[in-house]
Amino acid sequence: MDFTANEEPQILEMLKLIGVDRIEDLFCDIPSEIYMDAPKIDDGLSEFEGIQHMRSLAKKNTAYAMENYLGAGAYEHHVPVLAQAICQKSELLTAYTPYQAEASQGMLQIIFEFQSSICAITNMDVANASLYDGSSACAEAILMTLRQQKGKTKVLVAGSLHPHYRDVIDEYLENHEVTIVTIPIDAEGILDKDFIDKNLDDKTAAVLIQYPNFFGSIDDAHDIFTKSSAAGALNIICANPLAYALYETASELGADIAVGECQPLGIPLQFGGPYAGYIACKEKYVRQMPGRIVGETVDTENKRGFVLTLQAREQHIRREKATSNICTNQALCALSTLITTLWYGPEGLHKLAMTNFQRASYLKKALEEIDGITVYNSKPHFNEFAIRLDQPLDEILPVFRRNGIEPGLALGKYFSEHSQSLLIAVTETKSKEQLDQYIATMKQALGAVPVTKS
Repeated sequence: MDFTANEEPQILEMLKLIGVDRIEDLFCDIPSEIYMDAPKIDDGLSEFEGIQHMRSLAKKNTAYAMENYLGAGAYEHHVPVLAQAICQKSELLTAYTPYQAEASQGMLQIIFEFQSSICAITNMDVANASLYDGSSACAEAILMTLRQQKGKTKVLVAGSLHPHYRDVIDEYLENHEVTIVTIPIDAEGILDKDFIDKNLDDKTAAVLIQYPNFFGSIDDAHDIFTKSSAAGALNIICANPLAYALYETASELGADIAVGECQPLGIPLQFGGPYAGYIACKEKYVRQMPGRIVGETVDTENKRGFVLTLQAREQHIRREKATSNICTNQALCALSTLITTLWYGPEGLHKLAMTNFQRASYLKKALEEIDGITVYNSKPHFNEFAIRLDQPLDEILPVFRRNGIEPGLALGKYFSEHSQSLLIAVTETKSKEQLDQYIATMKQALGAVPVTKS
């Protein structure tokens, strides 16, 4: 079988067989106003002209010319060159979403090692091969708890959860017989624990909180989970995985299911995706895990091998019995996370997390001392924190952008009551000189001192 394009004799023969005179007749149902004529031989650009055109378009992207302090689920971290080099190897890049028959031993081993790394980071018993992103992981975790606790129809979800994640949860659960109760937050994004206590009952299937939350603060997850467990609910924690290298792990906090976004570990920002979600749980809930799980075994010659161990999905069992309609996993993104995690190692991850915390703390402390700024609460944070400004943001932001700085996320975009607030993320990519420039620019924006871009 060759792949040579059909010539006119073959085309005419096929048209005759199906009783059609012209190829155009096959598209007769397409409205004429949107129908495009076939390109002519001299249409379009040459290869050289196409490259030049792409370069001109690329010049319009000024993102890398800005110092970025945006966060809120997508963080600017250094991605080791090693991760990029390995992910670009053709045998991995072309096997981006391998299905059952095509899954080689090498790809299965990669997934197995990824699962092992997620278990090590979260301190949970078992993890799957990855999910689409952090938001779908949250929704799948809730579905796990509803399957595990049949008859329970209420889930408590933190009001400080990423709004995008909450949108995905609502979409997933729209046609399920479940009531999602939002846990209120105070003026600085901290959960109302009294509300949680009052709403925990025998109908509560799960409690889901974010760690750190959308405002960058760390709620007392251990206390919340202790009380929810006593009420018979399962505990779901959605966390930046890098935070576990500095703070208590999901297992230590009392979580039954740990979910989140792998992006902080080895996945570039790449315009918002694709990323990879992670999900891990206690072993007793493994049968409710969505997607697929790779396990280690030995073959008939007692050699190490890898197999798809659990895969209770639509492709394998009756649709109504499937745990999820997830067909595959984010193999390439998961590989980048795995390589980055191994590259840093346990000690390196701790140092990386500490660097993020210290640099964010440096900027936070400096901003606290500037008149016209109120830093949100004294709760612990990781690499993000929120500030409230006395001046309107539309007066502050232009000053920063003229100095080549994107100062943070305007919280009012998601929470109207925080219209004068910024969420600021600081990672290891920011030097002391850059942080000092941020501080000087903030003072200039507030009318304190002039500043010169370094």
